[in-house]
Amino acid sequence: MLNTAPSIKIRSFLQVAPYLAKRGISSVEFFRRLGISPNIFQDPDVYLPRALCFQIANEMVAATQDAFGGAHVGHMTELRSLCMWGKSVLRSADVAHACEFAATNVSMLHQGSNVRLITEGRRVRIVYRFSGRHEMDPAQFIHGSLAVLRKIPLMAGEPAAIRVHLTASRSRGDDVLEECLGPNIEMGCEHDMIEFDRALLDMPLQVQPDEASKVTEALRSAVDVAGLLVERLSDHRHLRLRVMAKRMGMSVRTLQRRLKYCGIEFEDLLDETRRGEALRLIAQGRHTMTDIAYLIGYSDPAHFTRAFRRWTGAAPSRFSANPRQQLSK
Repeated sequence: MLNTAPSIKIRSFLQVAPYLAKRGISSVEFFRRLGISPNIFQDPDVYLPRALCFQIANEMVAATQDAFGGAHVGHMTELRSLCMWGKSVLRSADVAHACEFAATNVSMLHQGSNVRLITEGRRVRIVYRFSGRHEMDPAQFIHGSLAVLRKIPLMAGEPAAIRVHLTASRSRGDDVLEECLGPNIEMGCEHDMIEFDRALLDMPLQVQPDEASKVTEALRSAVDVAGLLVERLSDHRHLRLRVMAKRMGMSVRTLQRRLKYCGIEFEDLLDETRRGEALRLIAQGRHTMTDIAYLIGYSDPAHFTRAFRRWTGAAPSRFSANPRQQLSK
């Protein structure tokens, strides 16, 4: 059953991680400050409240001082990385069917978004907007979403026939948007949308790997590692980069490179995974601290106690059943 509250699937903006890494910012640390790390890698197909997603995008802009970060993230997003939505778009016979599926099934990624496909005369428009009221500025998500949607008619191989309309007014430095949205951009428009020649609808899709393919592979490895850590957390013998790389069928160097591309150090991700799981188990109130130490992969409860003091500033025995309250102090 779909969640009807305005929310956005994590997978649709996971490229924030390599975007931050390119600017020297640890994605694990960035998301931990927002209280959702390392869940962003461990469960990319859950939905987060839309307001939190807008906050993430705006915090990203503040951290990087890049006013057009959302467009860059969208440009780094490969359609096939967007699970069944993107894969179904790519399986379409032509641009018309791809656009129709993308518009009709946007709820597979965004709850509370509206995409309309309008054909008038010789022009086709993909109009994008967020429904309802929103507490935070959605501009970054809108730019990113348009960068992704533009990739659909772009597969017809006629970039000159595609225009991007933005409701945002012109501002200093907005020429960099051409890197992500192409040279045919109009600002101060009535709607945020992609517009292209109707003749493109009948053209077959020409799927050609681009720079975003590298991002997809790196993120896939990061998600796989995060999942394996959760799955094998209680067995400290498996919590090594070498073991993980072998399990995933790649060299240690390749895995390290892919994690680094996403701004992740293996030991940091392991530490955050242990931290998150420890807080979850404590909140349940069903385990002793010694049991929790073993359940999160420590062979010695004393090592767990030292790590817990580092995470929270308190010993686990004094930590309440409301770890979020303790962490906010």
